[in-house]
Amino acid sequence: MMIATSLIRTIAATSLILYEVTAFRGRHSIHTKIYSYTTTLQAIKDGSPEIPTSRDMQQVINIAEDAAMKAGKIMKKFTGRIAVSKTKMNAADIVTESDVECQKIIEETVNSAFPNDDFLGEENVDAGSLASASALADAIGCDSEDKSDQLLWIVDPIDGTTNFQAGLPFFAVSIGVVSLRGEDGPVIVAGVIYNPVLNEMVTAVRGRGCYLNGEKLEAKIGSPDMKQAIINVGFPVSSESTLRASSRAVAALATKVRGLRMIASASQVMSWVAQGKLASYISWDLNAWDVAAGMVIVEEAGGHICNFDGTTADISSRDLIVTYKEENGGCQINKQIQEILRENNCLEY
Repeated sequence: MMIATSLIRTIAATSLILYEVTAFRGRHSIHTKIYSYTTTLQAIKDGSPEIPTSRDMQQVINIAEDAAMKAGKIMKKFTGRIAVSKTKMNAADIVTESDVECQKIIEETVNSAFPNDDFLGEENVDAGSLASASALADAIGCDSEDKSDQLLWIVDPIDGTTNFQAGLPFFAVSIGVVSLRGEDGPVIVAGVIYNPVLNEMVTAVRGRGCYLNGEKLEAKIGSPDMKQAIINVGFPVSSESTLRASSRAVAALATKVRGLRMIASASQVMSWVAQGKLASYISWDLNAWDVAAGMVIVEEAGGHICNFDGTTADISSRDLIVTYKEENGGCQINKQIQEILRENNCLEY
């Protein structure tokens, strides 16, 4: 034990420890991971892209992961064993007490470490597209000089609440961290997506790569052939018109791909696109807390994210096509999906 403690202290003295987690692999074994991101100054020296913050990103990502783990314990304990406490937009847009409790513990963890940072959580915002867009605009609307070097934490405490409440293991906590000092607007500088049931912690820091459970993610190179693609189509419950657009997309894509899925958890699905398990994710009327973490994770894994018109997506984008890493940096799947959606009237709602 003394030798192990000494070793950890030695590592900590020479490089900043990012993350130490004991992950349970089924019932029989325990696997411990320790890893660290390159420090910001070293990354710049090595030629990695500079990010618009002077903050210690290893400390930031460490707190994000700690917050996600705390929320994950609540999620794992109550999934499939908790009632719906209220609904938002409609009967399909549900909230449980665990949503509120998970956001509370995440916010407390962040505020304890970074009391001057800003926090935007789903459970603090009224229902509806206009309310969520307005809340994001308010959060990012101040001049960067007014924000100094504060970061904005954008959180969905349980992305996939319907799955969570039903006991289906397709939900995750999503924590995106945004710098407001980018030359061209806000920049997502870090993201964490954690599914406590599947034991998947996917993390990324802008310019530093993407990690899965402590291992540098080497996403497989995806095929540009639509016939080999598995695509997840969103189930946007915000309105009947978005659901109709989604249904048209399912019909249009069904005969052109290997398989379609409709797993209603944007962050979970985006983490699987980053890993190369899914070729693409398409959805309508998304909120910032659904996608903030996933955007930086997918991009750091080599994938592509665009608006329905093909332009580059950002934190305020609401309609997205997300695709995996292709050979030589290509994005043929993305372009093919755009064309199919356009031809079948799936872009308007």
